[in-house]
Amino acid sequence: MTTFDRAPFIVVWETTRACALACVHCRAEAIPRRDAAELTTEEGRRLIDRVAAFGDPPPILVLTGGDPLRRPDIVDLVAHARRRGVTASLTPSGTASVTEEKLRALRDAGLGRLAVSLDGATAAAHDAFRGVRGSHRHTLRILERARALGLPLQVNTTVCRQTVEDLAALVPQMEAVQPVLWALFFLIPVGRAQVNQALSAGEIEGVLHWAAALAEYAPFGVKTTEAPQYLRVAAMRRRAARSGSPADGASAGSRAATRPDAIGRAGRAVTDGNGFVFIDHRGEICPSGFLPIPVANARERDLVAVYREDPLFRALRDPMRLGGRCGRCEGRERCGGSRARAYAATGDPLAEDPGCAYEPAAGQGSSSRGREIVGGSDVAPDVTPERVTEALRAVVDPELGLSVVDLGLIYGVAVEGGAVRVTMTLTAPGCPLHGVMADWVRRAVLGMAGVEEVDVRLTFDPPWTPARIESR
Repeated sequence: MTTFDRAPFIVVWETTRACALACVHCRAEAIPRRDAAELTTEEGRRLIDRVAAFGDPPPILVLTGGDPLRRPDIVDLVAHARRRGVTASLTPSGTASVTEEKLRALRDAGLGRLAVSLDGATAAAHDAFRGVRGSHRHTLRILERARALGLPLQVNTTVCRQTVEDLAALVPQMEAVQPVLWALFFLIPVGRAQVNQALSAGEIEGVLHWAAALAEYAPFGVKTTEAPQYLRVAAMRRRAARSGSPADGASAGSRAATRPDAIGRAGRAVTDGNGFVFIDHRGEICPSGFLPIPVANARERDLVAVYREDPLFRALRDPMRLGGRCGRCEGRERCGGSRARAYAATGDPLAEDPGCAYEPAAGQGSSSRGREIVGGSDVAPDVTPERVTEALRAVVDPELGLSVVDLGLIYGVAVEGGAVRVTMTLTAPGCPLHGVMADWVRRAVLGMAGVEEVDVRLTFDPPWTPARIESR
């Protein structure tokens, strides 16, 4: 069982759909008043208990909406999460209801992060997107108050046809706000969002290259939602920088590969149902809010069991089930594509992501365990230690930006027919990737044509040291 098979990285609870805004892209199709069928305070506490039950460390809990501040018990729910050892984040709407007193109460209750949406570089642009005049002014006031109170900040920006031209102008505003993270949410046509608001695959690719270049020098972290191919783009830029042949603006002198990220991250892309689970205001459990396929209700079934055992969730975590280009892609283990966009476009959550412009090279993995014959030949190429080592260059440590080969983690490769044995080590004790790195290695080798069996053996003799990077 991999890390994401055992527990999600993020649990999002839509605490209410009540909201004073009228956002043109609203996933929740928010309503003016609270729904009488919302989870009660006691049901909310039990839900938080089940989030804690995933184990140590528990997932991050995001309290969203609608506007979660429309619930009078929201501070109590944050305090309960803290008592259970669960880090809670909250996404209030940009309205006058976010007072200094409420923010102080949330901070004192143990709120781990405040995530605020800013979707335009000007008041006119942001307010038009949010559907209410004055939302931009209130949003800036929330950011100012939160900073004064010492609350860690995240800024969320929807990336779509209406906002993409403002992204560059938002950068100096991010530098002034100093969030720990700028989260770019690539629009999925669900709820009020329309297909014509979404960017094309080529446009998404361009934004991802721009974001990856920004992340190389920005004083804040940059992440994407519903664009997991950002990992591929960022890794490509790092490889170009190390080789001294910059591509698409990558700087050979960039220190992005060695500079620690602004915050802790998951070991791979967090995607719908794979490291992510969503509970709506009535308790319906879905792979994500952008992939609204209810599989159970938290009032009736255990959240932990549903996430681990439900057939849809299990399928979403199995890269061998992916279709089209996603199934053939060498990055399917770490990326997997947006399952929500695939579903919105085709009705099949396992189809290829139409928002990805990447075309996998011939002979890469497929949805049938990656064993298609290269070039149409009826004979698979020989499996050699050299070919295995080259395949392992696709396994990248996302924190250090280097492959397991470049990090010196591969101590030996032995091949006997279709059986491969990889002896490897791991980086320093306590690394959050220890639970998944060996599995990434195993799956990368299984994706090679001709490989039938993979045994990954871990050793800590000799121990790994950062000097191994310099030696390569």
